[in-house]
Amino acid sequence: METMPAKRHITQTIKLSLPLIISQIAVVAMTFVDTVMAGRLGSVTLAAVAVGSSLWATAILFLFGILMAIPPVISEMHGAEKHHKIAPFFRQALWLALFLGIFFTIVLLLLDPLFQFFNTQAEVIPEAQGYLHALAWGVLPLSFFVSFRYLADGLSITKTTMYVSFLGLALNIPLNYILMFGKLGLPALGARGCGYATAIVLMVQMLAYIVIVFKHKVIGRYEVLKHFEAPDWSEITRFFKLGFPIGVSMFAEVGFFSIITLLASSLATETVAAHQIALNFSSLLFMVPLGLSMGITIRVGNAVGRNNPIDIKNAGFIGIGMVLFTQLFSATITIAFATLIVSLYTNDAAVGAIAVSLLFYAAVFQLSDGIQVASAGALRGIKDMNFIMLSNIFSFWLLGFVASWYLCFERNMGAEGLWIGIIVGLTAAAILNTVRFFMKSKVAV
Repeated sequence: METMPAKRHITQTIKLSLPLIISQIAVVAMTFVDTVMAGRLGSVTLAAVAVGSSLWATAILFLFGILMAIPPVISEMHGAEKHHKIAPFFRQALWLALFLGIFFTIVLLLLDPLFQFFNTQAEVIPEAQGYLHALAWGVLPLSFFVSFRYLADGLSITKTTMYVSFLGLALNIPLNYILMFGKLGLPALGARGCGYATAIVLMVQMLAYIVIVFKHKVIGRYEVLKHFEAPDWSEITRFFKLGFPIGVSMFAEVGFFSIITLLASSLATETVAAHQIALNFSSLLFMVPLGLSMGITIRVGNAVGRNNPIDIKNAGFIGIGMVLFTQLFSATITIAFATLIVSLYTNDAAVGAIAVSLLFYAAVFQLSDGIQVASAGALRGIKDMNFIMLSNIFSFWLLGFVASWYLCFERNMGAEGLWIGIIVGLTAAAILNTVRFFMKSKVAV
């Protein structure tokens, strides 16, 4: 059986992942812009965007996770040259995207009681609610946009997402400026304006991808939107069962970070703002291993389609090694330039001092975070979705959350205790996922 040399695995993973990394950076750069511009309106608005975006991320990434089953299915069909199956499968995935979009729009509008439950500071709640309600308009466009993006990813066409992501970033900055600060005769909407800007960007990105699906020389051949088909409930159910563990695993991971932010919201407003700065910058750096993880999924999925166990193992572990290298670099940058990084977000000395201290913990957890997401990408490639789900629930909630709560509130360590708990959860997930892929790749199909 012919296998690929390590050099080709590296070059192919970079070729696939680089546009995905750039795309993810552009996506998180939107959050970076939101955070920086909110910070210019004061610590209350910054805290509102921090708390609101944490709830948004929890709900939306559950949707992302379910639809994340699209790339490994399509990449396996593509690797096995079963091209005729791709369009019918994807049309059923679009029906699921519609149902999920409607469902999560409703969910986002019903999250207000959580602010009281987590004792969010009273002055933050009105702006955080307005931000979430405005964002709700973008859920359905996002659901379709993500589906089209994952179709392209599964076909190993990753540059289109990069272009569409840059389009979103280019639109987000002026829309934020107009709606948040009240320009062109419009009222200053603050955090609510930030939410509306994001919703508009998501609508434009969805429309852009529809054009791409029709016009792209490769994607267009599959004619996925040539006609519509009635829902095939057996196919939708089968796909949902495949994607649901990914959704739960992402919900467990992102929900963990969101709950940590909500726990932090009961602390001083300056601490909430500092936590958001450290978490936002960490999220920006996380896009590199996340993009590589998506490339690893595609590479492993293609090897599964070719029924090549050696390439399955090599594609996974070479990718994990590449991620470890990038994380060592980003951790060094974070520690070396912590003060400069914080100065980009805020001029508030109290907020800045706390944020600099939290960036040290952010640098430490980047190693575990990169390895856990890379190994999870390898496991998605072999469709070992259930293990990722169980690993995340155990690591983030039974270990990470308990450690964060205990250290923050029982040991009175404040935000630093929360971040040590994050490191505990990420480290456990990294160990479990890597060991699991090692064991499964020994007997991969």
